[in-house]
Amino acid sequence: MKLFLRKEPRSLALLSNGYLLIFEKSRLPHFAQDGKSNQPTAVVVSMPEDQLSAQGFNEITGRVFNGLLGLISVNNNLFVGLITNVQKVAYPRWKLTNAGEREDIESIYQILNVDFFCLNSELFDSGFSEVPEQSHERSSSEHSYADLKKLFSDGSFYYSRDFDLSNILQERGLTNGLDYAIDNQDQSFIWNSNMINEVVQLRNRMTALERPLFDGGLFLTFVMRGFCKTTLVTEVTSSPLTLTIISRISTENKDNIFDLQGIDKQGHVSGFIETEIIFSSLRYVFAYVQTRGNVPLSWEVTEGQILHGKKIKLMEDPAYFQAAFDKHFDTMASKYGVVSVLNLVKPKSESQEVLSNTYRICADKKNVRIINVEYGSDILTKQTHKLIYLLKQDIYEFGAFVYDNQKGIYAGKQTGCLRISAFDSIERPNLVERCVSKEVIELTASELSDAEISGSFIGAHDKLWAENYFWLNRLFSDNFKNLNKYKRVYWKLFSSSCRVCLYDPLHAHISKLMRKMRKEFTYQKNISIFAGTFNVNGKTQEGDISEWLFPGGTGPDQLADVYVLGFEEVVELSPGQMLSTDPYAKQFWEKKIIETLNSAGNKRYMHAWGGQLGGVLLVLFISESEYSKVKHLEGDVKKTGFGGMSSNKGAVAVRFTYSTTKFCILVSHLAAGLENVEQRHHDYKTIVKNIRFAGDLSIKDHDVIIWMGDFNYRISLPNDEVRKRVRNSEYGKLFEKDQLNQQMIAGESFPYYNEMEINFPPTYKFDPGTKTYDTSEKMRIPAWTDRILSRGESLRQQSYGAAENIIFSDHRPVYATFNSLVTVVDEQLKAKLTTEIYERLTEQLADLTDEERYAVLNSSNLLVEKSESEDPMGPEIRRGRKLPPPSSTTRKWWIGTSKQVKIVLDVDPDKYVINPSRPINPFVDANGEVLFVQRGST
Repeated sequence: MKLFLRKEPRSLALLSNGYLLIFEKSRLPHFAQDGKSNQPTAVVVSMPEDQLSAQGFNEITGRVFNGLLGLISVNNNLFVGLITNVQKVAYPRWKLTNAGEREDIESIYQILNVDFFCLNSELFDSGFSEVPEQSHERSSSEHSYADLKKLFSDGSFYYSRDFDLSNILQERGLTNGLDYAIDNQDQSFIWNSNMINEVVQLRNRMTALERPLFDGGLFLTFVMRGFCKTTLVTEVTSSPLTLTIISRISTENKDNIFDLQGIDKQGHVSGFIETEIIFSSLRYVFAYVQTRGNVPLSWEVTEGQILHGKKIKLMEDPAYFQAAFDKHFDTMASKYGVVSVLNLVKPKSESQEVLSNTYRICADKKNVRIINVEYGSDILTKQTHKLIYLLKQDIYEFGAFVYDNQKGIYAGKQTGCLRISAFDSIERPNLVERCVSKEVIELTASELSDAEISGSFIGAHDKLWAENYFWLNRLFSDNFKNLNKYKRVYWKLFSSSCRVCLYDPLHAHISKLMRKMRKEFTYQKNISIFAGTFNVNGKTQEGDISEWLFPGGTGPDQLADVYVLGFEEVVELSPGQMLSTDPYAKQFWEKKIIETLNSAGNKRYMHAWGGQLGGVLLVLFISESEYSKVKHLEGDVKKTGFGGMSSNKGAVAVRFTYSTTKFCILVSHLAAGLENVEQRHHDYKTIVKNIRFAGDLSIKDHDVIIWMGDFNYRISLPNDEVRKRVRNSEYGKLFEKDQLNQQMIAGESFPYYNEMEINFPPTYKFDPGTKTYDTSEKMRIPAWTDRILSRGESLRQQSYGAAENIIFSDHRPVYATFNSLVTVVDEQLKAKLTTEIYERLTEQLADLTDEERYAVLNSSNLLVEKSESEDPMGPEIRRGRKLPPPSSTTRKWWIGTSKQVKIVLDVDPDKYVINPSRPINPFVDANGEVLFVQRGST
């Protein structure tokens, strides 16, 4: 990256890998967008590199620029922050080249120094001079940005250009690119988000032609604070092994990040840290996450007691802050799954005992597992077995993330997280995390082949955790000693008044015009989906499965565009296992299905995704012609067996976006037993609550949902009567007593889901290898345990049946076919139109001043638009939706976690009713119809 300065009109130019950005303070107040007229604004433009010297720019030499930190306003001066010195400190993932050398897939850099350069004043230009570092430090310390420079240069900030450092490995995935990272970042762990977000918006407005050039530069740097380090463990008899620790300090409570403060009304706490341990070998990648933070209650340190034990007291009755407490744990559950609390109480501390008792009361009301222990550092260091005994259930329930590089499969996933609390202590939570980390790694390694843990590995592990404690403790101590000083610095960093708006006249106009031209490059089409579920009873079958995949004589030209198949009991598992996958069964079924599909017709299929949780397997295949339209593929799992400790029961989910339509598909295996209706309902609720995708998307936040599996719902009739009605094909009579049907009618399990009429015999339980229902001693009552449900306005089910001649299991495979109306964006045509507009605009704007550009871009005669005014509802109505899509992090019409907006209408219901002449959708034009009319007037 190179930096250039022009003094008149004053501008800064950044050149990186052939792409050039020029920043200049706006002289027109109305340049600010979105009503931010009072916000400081900079104009950003681009020009060919060869015009720099002709435009009066001179390069700033004598220093290295490693990246753009962002823009910020301090005392009415606009500054561009640049990273000027870094060192590589971590490489969580790597591979070996053919020459046997290590090649890092992911690298993390520590920031050692930054500088700020002013856009609107030359008073700070001492930073441009080629002066000795010490002299430069003396001059810069007098400037208004000095405290920000000191902050970012203290060695506690890190960044990576290879992956999303704000998210844990399990959340960010192994191969996702920059677009996915930007969409799904955890903003609470990005310390320069206020400075860089306008640059992100600039990138989003760029054309498809420009964006790769922009991405090739160093213009987007997302900075995390905490501690990062990788240790290389060298073994004489084995391949290299690396151990990485990443501790992220959250900014969720921006006013009190390092303070001894309780929870705020939004559910934010101070001192929240997420720590991830990652070890990588040639074959495996392992990751495990733990969190810590201040006790999430409303408390404060008693005045006058700071030097005498720091006594604490509750500020309010628990009932007043229970809502904030619930918000905190709802947020954690949406990211980590199940959350369990370990609260470390100082022995013989009366005030901490009161706090811990209140903590338990609030946790019990929220149904959060909590353990209060009076453990000092000595016990946590010398008697770790006591702690492990208390946490054993949580350790097994949560599991760990493991990816097998050799086989290309996920061998395990972490489904929960430990949340540690300790008043005014960095040491004790760190000791707990070190102890749990060691136990989890050893348990996981014992279930993996070629993953032995040696004494030198444990030594490196403990040393890494000791370094983590040292640096975090120093950081917290420095901040606490100078609390008011640092609060002033953080106010500058996070305050909206210090944010600099970027006005980008060219791309802003292109984006506006492309929205109006949307109909030019979008169209609707139907895609076909095949969904199937099969409980294989722990068996693999070499026989033909065409009857299941191609029901009713499906012809070669009638194959579906998408095949999604769920399996149950692909392996048998016992409780108390860290990992939940036997890769052989997954590989067997994936290979068998892809071979069957690709030999049936002219369509060719790609294995798009596969996920397994114990005996539950979900695989997704998409035709090659449609695969390019699918993006944002990601999965999640949730255990429900043995109280969540075992993966013999549970769910696997995958979500993806087909062009602009969001799909979510699940397979689940619920609790067995005729009388276990309530447990199955509990399993359903657990899955709905805990399945989460990036960006806090839940199951309901999708346009199309297909949920299938062995739900284990039975028929509440005597065995003889059920078998008699099956022989007479009286399925309607049986369905009336079907437990799932009764649950859905009552609005309990699977509300708002649809199921097509069942016209096939019960699919469970058969004597394996026969068509005879169970003749064993238990004489199971035949039942439709295997089901496929759906939800979505654009989804139309075409068929529902069972493959009755595939008899190797005690279940029969079930299938359903669907058509889904989707809105497709022609990306090539969109890119072509965007490029044409960009080239025409660039030509028209060449050699114009800032003011002239603004005048031209706001002229109605700039370009002749090709389409009518923008559709007020956009693609949602055009793809047949009755309502807009559900809430998400980018588009909300809900409050918080699944809570509906509540409003009060000042209307007398005895006199007025909702106008029946208005359309059902409240978001479309009502043609002048009023919202309410008098009763009896219609």
